[in-house]
Amino acid sequence: MNQCRACSGTDIQLLIDFGLQPLAGGFVAREQIPQEEKYPLRTYICQDCGLVQIFDVIPPSTLFDNYLFSSSTVQYLVNHFVNYARWLNDNYHPDFVIEFGCNDGVLLEPLKQYGIKSVGVDISQNITEMARGRGLNAITGYFDTSMAKTIKQLYGAADIVTGSNAFPHNDNPGLILQAAAELLTAKGHLCLEMMYAGSLLDKVQWDSMYHEHLNYFCLSTLEILLQRYGFHAVHAEIVPMHAGSLRVVCAVDPSEYPDNTVTEMFRREMANGYQNVATWLRFAECVERQIKVVKDTLFSLSHGGYGECPRIAAYGASGRATMWLNACNMDYLEYIVDESPLRAGKLMPGVHTPIVYPAHFSKIQPDYCLVTAWNYFEQIRLKHPEYKGIWILPAPDMRFV
Repeated sequence: MNQCRACSGTDIQLLIDFGLQPLAGGFVAREQIPQEEKYPLRTYICQDCGLVQIFDVIPPSTLFDNYLFSSSTVQYLVNHFVNYARWLNDNYHPDFVIEFGCNDGVLLEPLKQYGIKSVGVDISQNITEMARGRGLNAITGYFDTSMAKTIKQLYGAADIVTGSNAFPHNDNPGLILQAAAELLTAKGHLCLEMMYAGSLLDKVQWDSMYHEHLNYFCLSTLEILLQRYGFHAVHAEIVPMHAGSLRVVCAVDPSEYPDNTVTEMFRREMANGYQNVATWLRFAECVERQIKVVKDTLFSLSHGGYGECPRIAAYGASGRATMWLNACNMDYLEYIVDESPLRAGKLMPGVHTPIVYPAHFSKIQPDYCLVTAWNYFEQIRLKHPEYKGIWILPAPDMRFV
């Protein structure tokens, strides 16, 4: 029986069934196609607390052992983490920071520039090797109480434990909270950044609902989980990353009182019905409608339904792209653009569209370019003033630019 990861309730309702889908980050070489697998992908909602979650859990080793996303190849993310390091330094003045899900050290690097001692933990061997190659202290492994005890013995207690876009990836997020509690000083803070359920809902971001993203928290559902492990939110804000992410600071000291950002976010979430099942059922209807519109429009366009058959490519070989291309059966795209050397030269999961560098896009321009990384559209457009074709944005509402 499925059990809610926030409140432990068992009154769970199916929200969206995407059918069998490839792994969002399962980029393949041509010779690997015969071994490619697809897995059930269904989203559910807890009718007791409102947490949206996925129970079709893929083993972390399958998802992350050879991870093909390097944060430092995305300038927007680099800028975000430079600003985040400044924010942590200015607001909390930490001497020692632990980051779980540290990727290639995109946050560890600016923390180092501030003279802050930091240690990163990530389960991806290839990614932590990249961080260590930059002279950063990154440990390969799971962030659990065993790892926390080892780090504490080697380096002492931490002022800040943080994780960006990693906490909701866990089938048992309580293990992360136990590890953080083990590591933090009595006045320390757990700082989390994650996809915000409110942004997902308001912008119909179903394209981020893939296998590795198991939990979609708003502050209200997160607080239920936090309090089960001795934490409580003391600050909350929405940051622009990934089209709207929740940044929340959690305290272990019961005497530390939340500031007004927490109260205000609770009030707003209540007013917007972010924990209501009916709200999410309407979201599911919007998702079904949006997929149909994009699928039918682009299929007709690509097959001459509006005149000649144009050349169509896509931009941004992200997890979002995997969802769009497979949910809409876009096996007819000429190529998809991505600047990551971990992806370029490979094929998109499921549909096997070739992934090329931006230089290829500049040289061999398609008539239409579907921006699967639609949340980065303005940055993409500024990078390519030479593009003479038409941009297609599939979300939040489909439009041609």
